Amino acid sequence: MKTRVLTLGQLCLPLVFCLALTSCNKDDYYEKEFLDSPYQQPSATGSAENGSQGGEDAGGTTQGGVSGGGVAGGTSGGTTGGGTVGGTTTGGTTYVDETETFQQAASQTKKLDIVWIIDNSGSMADEQAALGANFSAFIQDFMTKNVDFKMAITTTDTTDGQKGVMVSGSDTKLTSTAAALNAQGFLDDFNGLIKVGTRGSGNEKGLEASEGFMQLYGNSFLRSDAYLAVVIVSDEEDQSPRTPAEYSDYLKTFKSEAGLVKVYTIVDTGLTNVGSGGITTGFQRYADASVNTAGTVGNIRNDFYHVLTDMGESIINLLDSFALAYDPNPSSLKVYVNNILKSDYSFDASSRSIKFTAGHLPPVGAQIKVEYQR
Repeated sequence: MKTRVLTLGQLCLPLVFCLALTSCNKDDYYEKEFLDSPYQQPSATGSAENGSQGGEDAGGTTQGGVSGGGVAGGTSGGTTGGGTVGGTTTGGTTYVDETETFQQAASQTKKLDIVWIIDNSGSMADEQAALGANFSAFIQDFMTKNVDFKMAITTTDTTDGQKGVMVSGSDTKLTSTAAALNAQGFLDDFNGLIKVGTRGSGNEKGLEASEGFMQLYGNSFLRSDAYLAVVIVSDEEDQSPRTPAEYSDYLKTFKSEAGLVKVYTIVDTGLTNVGSGGITTGFQRYADASVNTAGTVGNIRNDFYHVLTDMGESIINLLDSFALAYDPNPSSLKVYVNNILKSDYSFDASSRSIKFTAGHLPPVGAQIKVEYQR
């Protein structure tokens, strides 16, 4: 039997090679294109006001309280009661009994706050351009259906103090008021502001960026009686340190009704980046955040016009509905208006929402109570 003896040099060579590989920085893969200083630091007043909000730190959630309660946009109102009231076991399956209570709003104006989180790594120049060019497909219905909206933009780069920092001017220029005054100027502003550049970190952390935005601006940007739509656009997998559920659940703490928060994602569902050097392939973490909030998942490789149209229609349909916090067993749903059991409604499983049929809207001030099992 022959015994092979390796020399010290033969043993060390593979080790040196591996160390050289691990020293490569993923960010070096990306191009160095960038718009000058797209970030807006929060004002001193805003920082002090929002500093108590806290957020999640490395040791766990250290969030401050969220003041206010509120009325959902459109025809829905603030939760005045609800929560888990018990459990039921049927056929060996244990269900949790839920009751959620809403109040019909006096105003028919639909309110919506949108936070755009855009991947600003080196592979995103074309996608940012397509998003800006096709934005009218998304916003058209908002501009014609009396939606009171406001928007802000941040990026997936959470390094060097950039976590959740707002793109300068996005919160003041991208509003329904600005659109009403000058529609074309509003569209031009979005087209320019959404191009956040391609010099951001290659370790995209869109979910962590959503947390950072809320820590900085949650108390000043958000309105208690508006839906919150967080829209994340990225061609790579999220690399935030926590679970998707932890981030989406954190967003829900800013609303008295968890159903008022939706995460919409436009991501690489076709995994087209497989084998591309320096790119982290995937989308599941973003999709999980959408599923947890009953939002939608779009394919970043599809025609942006249709992707944005579908997402816009989904949000519009939600605004005159009552969104539930959890996925119900549809057969267990019971809907009451002023304690009278109703059947003149539909349930949309994709958005997890109750919508009354035309001509049967609850009167202003009415109490809507939804009982279900999950």
